[in-house]
Amino acid sequence: MAKTTLQFPPDNDPFETEVPFWMSFKAANYSTFARTRTLPVIKSNAYVEIRVPFPKAMATLNSQNYQAGGSLNVQAIEIGGVSGVMESFKREISAKQELASSFFSGGGVIRFDHMETILQPGARRTHNFIIDMIAKTPEQATVANQIALAFQANVFPVANTASILTMLHPPLWSIEAIGNLVNIDDIARYWDGAPLVSVLRTVDVNRAPILNTGFITSDYKPLAINIKLSFIELEPAMQVGDGSTRIFSRSDRIVEQGGYGGSVIVEV
Repeated sequence: MAKTTLQFPPDNDPFETEVPFWMSFKAANYSTFARTRTLPVIKSNAYVEIRVPFPKAMATLNSQNYQAGGSLNVQAIEIGGVSGVMESFKREISAKQELASSFFSGGGVIRFDHMETILQPGARRTHNFIIDMIAKTPEQATVANQIALAFQANVFPVANTASILTMLHPPLWSIEAIGNLVNIDDIARYWDGAPLVSVLRTVDVNRAPILNTGFITSDYKPLAINIKLSFIELEPAMQVGDGSTRIFSRSDRIVEQGGYGGSVIVEV
């Protein structure tokens, strides 16, 4: 599939030089293979790239899910050897005796709280953008509408499969800041937050964001378009564990480390 590039302002537009750098969104076909769902592969196999000036708002939400759970009983290991195992049995027998005595006497002895807050799977980082495209020419109005329609279309699955009972998964996305007049390749991560491969969850399009005026005078194309995007990362994020602040995905780890990480002990 040939790559389509949509850029606001468009290429060779006289206002293009006003943009020091862009936010680039690239979409590639969904894959279940780790080797084809890393950022370099998504960027090199993208069928569409959308470039807009840096959004007026961008938020990366980092969170994890925790819940109370039981920890492994490692007392015996901590105490050491067979003597540790025997000591654990003695403590358990003593606790049961105390609980039984309290129960039959109406006392208030209860089990010690062995629960702890444990990480649960399922959390993913989210990346939210608010993009304003205010057209200064009819050509800019045209490409702004094309960008809105492209985001809108790619939030949905695709129906060009062989069977009427199947469909293609929506695409995978790479998101990054790229330089235009300013070479920011070495500092891009400071601007874009280093998103991992993501899927596009929501696209909100407002075609009348300025004083409820939705038209350009000559040909009635939208004068301004406001787009709100929400991406969620495909896989869980992990620290690389090499002492850096870099994070990567499960597929990144499989490809880079063969599924096996190095030491997680980092000297500080």
